[in-house]
Amino acid sequence: MKITSINSNFCVVTRVLLFCFLLSFTAFTFAQKVLKPEEAFPVEVTYHDQKLQISHEIRTGYYLYKDKISYGSKEKNINLGITQLPPGKAHFDEFFGNTEIYRDAFIVDIPVDIDETTVIENALFIEIKLQGCADIGLCYPPQTWQRAISLNQENDGGIVGGSVVNQSEQGKLGNLIAEGNIFLVCITFLGLGFMLAFTPCHLPTIPILSSIILGQKGETNTLKSLSLSLTYVAGMAITYSAAGIVAALAGQQLQAIFRLPVFLIVMAVLFVFLGLSMLGRFNIQMPSMLMNRINALQAKQTNGTYVGVLMMGGLSALLVTACVAPPLVASLIVIGQSASITRGILALSSLSLGLGIPLILIGLSAGKWLPKSGDWLNSIKEIFGLIMFGLAIWILNPLMSQDALEIIWALFFVLVGIYLGGLKLNAIVLKRISSIRIYTGFVVMLIGFAMLLNSVIGIKGINENQYLYPDSDSLFTTIKSIEDLNQSLNVASSNNQITLLYYTADWCVSCGQLERDTFTNQALIDLLSEINSIKADLSLNNDNDKELMNSFGIYGPPTMLLFNNQGLEQTNMRKIGMVKAEELLGNLNELKLNP
Repeated sequence: MKITSINSNFCVVTRVLLFCFLLSFTAFTFAQKVLKPEEAFPVEVTYHDQKLQISHEIRTGYYLYKDKISYGSKEKNINLGITQLPPGKAHFDEFFGNTEIYRDAFIVDIPVDIDETTVIENALFIEIKLQGCADIGLCYPPQTWQRAISLNQENDGGIVGGSVVNQSEQGKLGNLIAEGNIFLVCITFLGLGFMLAFTPCHLPTIPILSSIILGQKGETNTLKSLSLSLTYVAGMAITYSAAGIVAALAGQQLQAIFRLPVFLIVMAVLFVFLGLSMLGRFNIQMPSMLMNRINALQAKQTNGTYVGVLMMGGLSALLVTACVAPPLVASLIVIGQSASITRGILALSSLSLGLGIPLILIGLSAGKWLPKSGDWLNSIKEIFGLIMFGLAIWILNPLMSQDALEIIWALFFVLVGIYLGGLKLNAIVLKRISSIRIYTGFVVMLIGFAMLLNSVIGIKGINENQYLYPDSDSLFTTIKSIEDLNQSLNVASSNNQITLLYYTADWCVSCGQLERDTFTNQALIDLLSEINSIKADLSLNNDNDKELMNSFGIYGPPTMLLFNNQGLEQTNMRKIGMVKAEELLGNLNELKLNP
């Protein structure tokens, strides 16, 4: 095959991956709207058969701390049983340290003993405590909400004295499965699957399938590539359908199990072994007795390890459950609460087929685009072997801190560069292929060393300078009530000063980062000494703190408000979450010159 054809195909694949990245980035960008805590973390409570079912939803770009969630009741005629929260995702931050968080919807079942004979107006109230943050850097104060429990089991619990939250995405999908036209159900979930196929956590299935196709013995033609791709997608469909049924029967979210640290570690080890196998270090073979039976089964088919591909497709489906959380949970709701198991299976199968459309296209084209034979195969297998090692690191992301992750990725690039021959620059006088490989290895190795140096310097800088940062108490005057704020604004107006009001709290992770990265700018420090710089410490989250937030519609720290010399807030300059020193400095200077 001509080199130009290979380059053309490579460009096509590159464009596809770039398109996938742009879609994911766009979705992430539009998810950054700041929501009220009730909107970011909707909660619904239902009561049935002496059991409370508390459904938590979490909007994209937000997360809840597991250890900050608790349930209780001040009612004397209700006793809550032991609460067991599902496993969360490992997370590290500067204030809470190593902890667990939730980014996806989850359900908690709590046994409850209610003396209904003493209940007034056939309703009780349950207290829910939680705390969470937004990815843009905003942290909400600890929340305490009251939910009504309707003992007639006809209506869901709602917010006391508040409005009902709009129906969620999962609720709409659940209603579609239960009541919608079956053809529309299949088309809708097919489209959802196709869109979800371009999310970052589903992209690793592409090299997995490609390595399977490239690793086949003998000639790889279009028909064989297509059949292998269809088998792979069938494995995904079987897994999702089976997982939905098992989860419904067990009354749990199956996807939570796949996020357990033990499961992630096992999957990472598996990918390491697959990578070593692709590099030719050993061959992965099943026991001879089982192999003979599989060979007998495959003898009735065309050449190809279809059973193995089917199993790999099912395994890959487990690794990307985070991408299909809303449709999967919606299906589980319907399967668990009604007898529409058939509709749920059809929805999940259509979702799997939509996820598999790009994989089928890649498998179909592999037989045409890739050369049929030659030494290129060993090089490609090596590349995919290295990708397998990268996937192992990617799978372990939730279990590691950001600093550890950066160091591991840096070491990965260094080792890849050494493997490719980056230390053998004296061999560039040999064949051109060898020199290209060595040059590539050398560049990759340099990138790895640069990443490693950057990580080490960053960590060292934090450790050396953590005691050199100016205390926020020296930069700001603390106010404790709305009266203090009004008095401070009046004094600033009489002195013709502008005002910066900084909302912070000791439980606010981003506040510490803001004070370390932004308020250490010397020009900003000098300017803060010339204006009326005040801060509202919301650590206690008492009535005064809530009044300070509610007066300006503040949801949580870090938030900064800028007031002119007349004590009027400049809403167009409000800062939420992290902000660079240069941006804040520019706004303050602008307001100072044009109050």
